[in-house]
Amino acid sequence: MVRNHPDEVEFLFEDPHACEVELHGAGPDGRGESWPMDRRADGLWAIRLRLDSGWFDFRYLVDHRFWALDSAVRTIVLSDSGRCFSRIERTRSAA
Repeated sequence: MVRNHPDEVEFLFEDPHACEVELHGAGPDGRGESWPMDRRADGLWAIRLRLDSGWFDFRYLVDHRFWALDSAVRTIVLSDSGRCFSRIERTRSAA
């Protein structure tokens, strides 16, 4: 699940049995990065990121064993290397 905030995007992933979850993603610049997520008391894994306007492709790595897409995100894209990613569009309103 993805929640937009004025200056950040919050990524939430539900897997109460996971020991570790990372968010892997890349924007229009093509530079891929990964971020460890924090486990919350309610069983959700969470992280907030500042993202530029434009699209952002991402997926979750769970316990360094398997990849998961975001089931709440409707747009799925296929990378040049044949990997599936969830895609969000980030727009910022003028201040």
